[in-house]
Amino acid sequence: MKVRCHSLLPLAFLAIAVVPFARAEDTGALQSQLKKAADLSTPNDAALKPWHAKLSIQLYDLKGNPTGTGTAEEWWMAPNNEKRVFAFPSYQGTEIITSDGIYRSANLVSEPMLVATVLNQFINPMAAEDKTGGFKPTGRTLQLAGVTLPCVMLAKSNSRVANQPIGFYPSWCTEPGKDALRVFVDDGGIATIRNGISSFQGKDIPVDVGVSFNGIVLANGHLEDISLEGMPTAPFAPDRDMVKALPRPVELKGKKLESQADKRTEPDFTQSAGVRDQSTRNINGALQGDIEIRLWVGEDGQIRDMLLLSYPAPGVAQTAFDALRQWTFHPYMVEGRAVPFTGTVDFEINKGFDIQGVRR
Repeated sequence: MKVRCHSLLPLAFLAIAVVPFARAEDTGALQSQLKKAADLSTPNDAALKPWHAKLSIQLYDLKGNPTGTGTAEEWWMAPNNEKRVFAFPSYQGTEIITSDGIYRSANLVSEPMLVATVLNQFINPMAAEDKTGGFKPTGRTLQLAGVTLPCVMLAKSNSRVANQPIGFYPSWCTEPGKDALRVFVDDGGIATIRNGISSFQGKDIPVDVGVSFNGIVLANGHLEDISLEGMPTAPFAPDRDMVKALPRPVELKGKKLESQADKRTEPDFTQSAGVRDQSTRNINGALQGDIEIRLWVGEDGQIRDMLLLSYPAPGVAQTAFDALRQWTFHPYMVEGRAVPFTGTVDFEINKGFDIQGVRR
């Protein structure tokens, strides 16, 4: 592996508290900070030589129990010309990325969420920017393992919550005093930590990536090898038996997304911080409003990503995230083929309802 190691602080898994720590910086400075981190941490610009990398990945369930191990290999030829090979017990096949679209082996679905989360940290750590068009960069800090990390969060404006917590929206945190990307937090507190930062063709590449939630490990990724060797001379092209993926997921509007649910866990707002009045079981009047979350679901009915669109208070938003994380869906079929889909789930909180009668 032809990389040069940096001397950076090692960061360990901890339960990341969803607590806001604001820092006063103008929007331009925050955009500049995010761009520097992106340029330094993303090994896919046209100036780079073609390369090959192999990752080993250990996956766990939401309780921290191991669910499987496998490998992901990436051959990067140029922007919009890549080959990926996945070898997991329940996920095996090849993916070709071209300017014409993404092609996959027959019956191969899009990458499972945790596999994609780990892979993105090696290949495209800023991928979550794609879902936050028009969101405002906001300065935050994150306390982790005794280190204060400066962060930039891309957040949607919310007149009800003046100081939005880190982790409800995509948040990138860098090494203090440096541009090296160290932590990514999203989806209500799922944290990805980048350790063993090394230089490859002038880009910061992590040797180890860990994904956790509330201190529970969800995935570990290790860079087994990355080099310029073994690359073909011709651009990658899909085989005839490969299937072209849809350019975008199918939009399910209204209650159509919820009707597609197979397994659902309802949020228990009685456990949400700041929900109840002190003297009654009614929902605090200050908390009336909607919690709206967009879901992206893969061909296999598993959630791939989430994005918070509106919420009246952090406590109830976190409860909704935690419940939706356990949902699964029936595959959505179009002309006999399972396709990815997206839509929103809405929880309505009304001050006139008892807390156990939250209306949907």
